[in-house]
Amino acid sequence: MKKRSLVIAALVIAVLLVSIPSCSSLKVKRIDENENIDLSGSWNDTDIRQVCSSLIDSCLSGGWINSYILDKPAIRVGRIVNNSSEHIDTAIIAQKIEEALINSGKTKFLADSSTISQVRQEQADQQYFAADPVALAAETGADFLLQGSVRTNVDQIEGKTVRTYYVSLELVNVQTAEKSWVGNDTVKKYITRSKYSL
Repeated sequence: MKKRSLVIAALVIAVLLVSIPSCSSLKVKRIDENENIDLSGSWNDTDIRQVCSSLIDSCLSGGWINSYILDKPAIRVGRIVNNSSEHIDTAIIAQKIEEALINSGKTKFLADSSTISQVRQEQADQQYFAADPVALAAETGADFLLQGSVRTNVDQIEGKTVRTYYVSLELVNVQTAEKSWVGNDTVKKYITRSKYSL
């Protein structure tokens, strides 16, 4: 009898624990895209804004651009590699840098390597199927290749973590292979986690 009561009590508790999450309601609230919110302590949109703003300012104030007064330098985005300890979509960083540099009116940006293969296929198709095909071998050559990486360093102990992100970008002169500009920015986070007691 005692065993049966314990089994029934365990089943009741199990049913209650399973049903508790289903009783919760979902709420969604639109917020300003520039509002800083940190939920997990991981890389987020605030970090992207901070890093891109810093690197864009550094790039546009670099001395390399002064030698291109008459003609805007053409830049192609290469690889921005995620060497961090978490998932970071580096394409977002590349796109924000590209957008800012184009909108500055001081540079031209060329299609990246994945897009250029589609463009070249379109050019080839036009040679056979279009009445007025584009000219082949008429692409703008890149003056610079933009590339970089994201790295992290994590130090943690007893619910405390310091997570540091190092983002570096560089412009490499395609003609000479010289680095014409190097920019770095760091995001450092101190994260504490409290233990929850039931």
